[in-house]
Amino acid sequence: MSAMHARDDVFAAGEPGLAYHAPRDLEEALALLARYGEEAKVLAGGQSLLVFLSQGLIAPAALIGLRRVPGLDGIEERDGGLTIGAMTTQHALESDPTLRTRYPALAEAAQAIATPQVRQRGTLGGNLCHANPTGDPPAALIALGASIEIVNGDGARRVPVQEFFRDYMEPALQPDELLTAVHLPPPVGSAYLKHRIRGVDNAIVGVAAAIALAPDGTCSEARIGLSGAATTPLRAVAAEAVIRGKPLSDDTIQPAAEAAAQECDPLDDTEASADYRREMVAVFVRRALARAAERARQGDTE
Repeated sequence: MSAMHARDDVFAAGEPGLAYHAPRDLEEALALLARYGEEAKVLAGGQSLLVFLSQGLIAPAALIGLRRVPGLDGIEERDGGLTIGAMTTQHALESDPTLRTRYPALAEAAQAIATPQVRQRGTLGGNLCHANPTGDPPAALIALGASIEIVNGDGARRVPVQEFFRDYMEPALQPDELLTAVHLPPPVGSAYLKHRIRGVDNAIVGVAAAIALAPDGTCSEARIGLSGAATTPLRAVAAEAVIRGKPLSDDTIQPAAEAAAQECDPLDDTEASADYRREMVAVFVRRALARAAERARQGDTE
């Protein structure tokens, strides 16, 4: 797409009839979404959206850029957890000391995305709204028990992150709604591992695990998020149930890994077959659970 040229707050884009709006506050952004409805696309970092535009895969009437809207980025401690603005970049996530110490699964997922250049531009909200089933942050956020804040002109709502992915690359977001923040509960031991061929690739399989321990050392809570394991990011509920209430050892983690492989419905494409992905789910769930359990024992959440 050719460069966009300023004309007050509306820009002429590369394609005739495509306008670029740069709202200066959230109210203006929501009004534009209500005005254009399904004819608008929201532009955050743009590393995925602009590729779709240049390839002619989408043809919106308007782009609504969020760079000028204040209050949509940053990481803030709140109620024992964290609130992360939707415009927070992947680079900010991977380098934030609080995330690296208390929520390592999310920092590791951000660090696993493509290249440093992409992470400097790409945002957490844009990644989630892209709803790529092989993306990295969704699996980490599922394991961490995150919720997503969504707003429109009538107010705000929160949804658990695993309910945000409706279908293949289809988020549960209405045309007049905007994802504004991600909320994380108090931390537990967590880890994210990614299997890929090249460093810039999406995940063949990505696994995030989060573990809380009871005083006797047994697993009091477990959550597992998967990427590349279905047409949407997936929570491995059956696998979680296998280890909950039990001591964490190879004897209990291996059955959980096998359960995760059985409950997923992997993609079957040119990157990897469904059978291979299912096998890798078992391998990486085992590794991620072991690492998360070790971090829980070490108290790497303080």
